[in-house]
Amino acid sequence: MAIRRFPGRQIVQRDEVLRPHFGAGRYGNRGSAFIYGDGGSGYDVYDLNGKRTGVFKDDDTTPFYDKFDGDVATVAHFANFIAAIRKGEKLHAPISQGNIVVTTLQLSNIAWELNRELQLDPRDGKIQNDAQAMKMWSREYEKDWAPHF
Repeated sequence: MAIRRFPGRQIVQRDEVLRPHFGAGRYGNRGSAFIYGDGGSGYDVYDLNGKRTGVFKDDDTTPFYDKFDGDVATVAHFANFIAAIRKGEKLHAPISQGNIVVTTLQLSNIAWELNRELQLDPRDGKIQNDAQAMKMWSREYEKDWAPHF
């Protein structure tokens, strides 16, 4: 479980495998999603009351492993991101939300690796008072390969 606190709100992310449906449930502080596994591809979105509010679904007649290499939702998000750059297509998820999700995942990996809770600065999400964990915040790049922003 990962909890990321912001001024006035927090994001709770808990993943679990749901059987017998062979999918994954993801729970947040504004709702949840069931990500289809074997035999289908896509996901359903639910509000906090359990009402389905959205569906992203591909053709269920062919199992997902016969249609795609890798993770179907990830492939769809990358395709949408590339279409937004090339054609101006509207993004399915704002980049700011994607950044929160990915940063939370990376911080969860650091906490797991160190086997301890991390304290974060709510303004920028950086790790506080933990030099060992902050060493894992970034990486060293080979000469001329570092990204520049």
